[in-house]
Amino acid sequence: MTLPEISTRRLMLRPLKLEDASAIIELGGKDFEVARWMTSFTWPYEEGAAESFLRSIIGTDPVAEEAVFAITLGGVFIGLVSVQAPGDLKDQLPECPTVGYWIGRPFHGFGYATEAVVAALEWGFENHTCDAIAARAFEDNTASRGLLRKLGFKPYARTMRFSKALDRNVDNVVVRLARSDFDMQRAVA
Repeated sequence: MTLPEISTRRLMLRPLKLEDASAIIELGGKDFEVARWMTSFTWPYEEGAAESFLRSIIGTDPVAEEAVFAITLGGVFIGLVSVQAPGDLKDQLPECPTVGYWIGRPFHGFGYATEAVVAALEWGFENHTCDAIAARAFEDNTASRGLLRKLGFKPYARTMRFSKALDRNVDNVVVRLARSDFDMQRAVA
């Protein structure tokens, strides 16, 4: 299966391209206020990390591995949203895919993350036979936790994850969104 392009009211979610490396570096890798919330980003960002990430994801099966979409606004790359196949939260919710996202700081505060995550959730529920999709956020990441709560995610567990940027283990809150709750919200909206 190939990853589709998904249009929302203001955004286009599209498959990643190797050319996205510079935007990933500028918006995420060089901005500590973005990198600090990611477990996979080192600080300072390692030379070649964006290219390596892109090579590892481009061309893989998005359902069996991970569907990673570039979030674009008027053709401009502003962040990423992904739906990872079940297994990322193997100790808490092994049967659930997980959603993850980040937006470059110049694009914070406009609702783009919410819009992109809703589109990714729709894709995830359509392509995974699952009763729920999970997510995790650093316990002190109030913005991300607020977004997930607004979308109907409910607390499920706590876990520790190693943050490369912070060079330490960080408390994470694991949340779960039932398909029935998502469908009900979509019907009301």
